[in-house]
Amino acid sequence: MTAIGNATMGSHDAGGHAIGTVILFLSFAVLAGCICKLILSQVLKNKFPAPFTVIVLIFGFTIGMIISHIYGTSNDFLLGEKELREINPHLIYYIFLPLLIFDSAFNSRFHVIRRQIISAILLAGPGVLISITTVALFATYIFPYHWSWLLSIMFGSILSATDPVAVVALLHESGASKSLAALIDLESLLNDGSAFVIFMIFRDIVVGKSDGAKKIIIDIVKFTIGGPIFGIACGIIAVIALNMVHNELEIEIISTFGLAYLIFYVADVELEVSAVLALVVMGLFMGKHKYCISSQVQVPMANTWRIITDFANILIFIITGIILAHSLIDTKT
Repeated sequence: MTAIGNATMGSHDAGGHAIGTVILFLSFAVLAGCICKLILSQVLKNKFPAPFTVIVLIFGFTIGMIISHIYGTSNDFLLGEKELREINPHLIYYIFLPLLIFDSAFNSRFHVIRRQIISAILLAGPGVLISITTVALFATYIFPYHWSWLLSIMFGSILSATDPVAVVALLHESGASKSLAALIDLESLLNDGSAFVIFMIFRDIVVGKSDGAKKIIIDIVKFTIGGPIFGIACGIIAVIALNMVHNELEIEIISTFGLAYLIFYVADVELEVSAVLALVVMGLFMGKHKYCISSQVQVPMANTWRIITDFANILIFIITGIILAHSLIDTKT
């Protein structure tokens, strides 16, 4: 075998081994997350009112802190953790975000939330602006980082996005009314969309993509209006197309996954509008017209989406906890 062949084979083996270590660590993470959920639902039921995602985040943080203090060891488990904490953030963005957004929008109770739309818009509009401004004030004048207002607003927009899964789960467990749960669910979706739009606009200003008032106004209009328009157009097409399919369980379920990823990518990369708002609007529209999904498929589809989003939440919050732990250690050192 030539030197080039040996080098190619070596790099292939190294890459394959790295992927294998990541799969090993993720397998452990998923099983540990399932154990956490089992303990929370069976052992600590009504005794420890923390949401499941917070427990998983704490677990990931604990694992990260323990591993960060282990030196001189390079087994596959530790290598997998290292590969995972250095994951490209764009992978998390494009793999997990479409799943979570579409699931929350599509499986929301539209007949309930349509009565709460005005309240949700007020909370997700002026409410988010107040939240971002408050956080930005603290970041600028209290935190010791000497951030500019632009960076502080970006930071505020990140913290102002809410987790609808955790919030609504807590409301259901506490026996809150359906209307309140629906309001918070819808507000969380719109909140995430508006906070993300504000982040993108100020990020473009910071990196120099938006250097004039006219460009900033165009970006605001493009993100806030272009995304929903694209989402409603895609929702109409999706409803018409799915109406033509009858009692095809695999096709109908897989199609919704494909649609979520396709619309998110096209909106974000090709059209450069708000992919979050586009997916929220499309999901809400399809949720309003759930009859486009065959009646025999609706329950299996809801169960499939719930399982996939639970899986995604476990991975996201464990990865986040690990990254937070190592970031804290790096900051101290």
